[in-house]
Formats: sequence, structure tokens, C-alpha cells
Amino acid sequence: QKKAYFQITDELHYDPDKMPVSRKPKYGCGGAMGPAQFLPATWLLYKDRVAAATGQNPPDPWKVEASFMAAALYLADRGATKKTEAAERGAAKAYISGSSTCSTYTCNIYSSNIVSLTRVIDSTI
Repeated sequence: QKKAYFQITDELHYDPDKMPVSRKPKYGCGGAMGPAQFLPATWLLYKDRVAAATGQNPPDPWKVEASFMAAALYLADRGATKKTEAAERGAAKAYISGSSTCSTYTCNIYSSNIVSLTRVIDSTI
């Protein structure tokens, strides 16, 4: 993650020691970046698609539009566009853990909360 983080901050001309991340840096950089909390290596996998979709080149994981476009692409790639509860639950598990089949307590609670929130939003709209 460190190499990827430095690549991203260098491309965006950011001081890597000053960018907000999900945990206090202990080795020169921290954890997940921006509002959608992407790990640096995952961001690099999506940055070209984010640039194509948003017109931001290079896209910036600390900016809301780029960050959540990456999140939407990530979730879609993991099956959320199937619009079934099982697919959305799997996509939520992948978002928090990297695996759509994660069975830890954290993955199960997170995905259950996402599905519940989806039901509330669907009934509201």
C-alpha cells in the first residue's frame, strides 16, 4: 500500500504526510483514503475508469465525486447491479473486506445494515 500511496500523492502533488487517511501513519503513510475509504492499491485499479467517467484526470480519491464514482464502480463489479438482496449483500461484504463471501461478524453486520438501509431508502423513494 505504501508504494501505491506515494504514487497517488505524487501524481496529485500532495504532501503524503499531510493527507487525511483512516489511521495515523506509522510507516510514512496511512490507511484508506478519502470519503469512500479506498486503499491505495485498490484506487489504482479504478483510477482510469474514474477518470473516464468523471473527466477528472488524474482523479482524486479525496474528492467526493471521484471517490464515490470509484465506490459505485467497485460495487457494480461485485454484483450490486443485479439488484438482488444476495448480490447487494455480497457487494457490501466485498466493500468492507475485499471478499463477497466474507463470513465474519463484521461483514455480516455491515452487509445486514446496508440491506436494511436500502429497504428504508427504497420505501422512501
